[in-house]
Amino acid sequence: AFARAYNLKTHMGTHDPNRPKPHVCPHRNCGRSFSRKHDLGRHLISIHRDDSVCSISIKKPVGVDKANRGWCDGCGKGWIGRPTECDCK
Repeated sequence: AFARAYNLKTHMGTHDPNRPKPHVCPHRNCGRSFSRKHDLGRHLISIHRDDSVCSISIKKPVGVDKANRGWCDGCGKGWIGRPTECDCK
């Protein structure tokens, strides 16, 4: 469910195969392009692990990249960087 009609409209646009994709990955032989600048930035970080070749300013997560992650079966909450799963138990 979307809180705003605009968000639904934007999401539905992602399913349009003819939508313009002006944001092109600068890495050689990649060939990926994106309709949103944000999606290109996420691609650069998650796939190439290097956004230094691009002029887009992207904030990388600090201290959670290699942290333990999980989902508590008891309460349903996610956790990051804890030595144990959850405090609900």
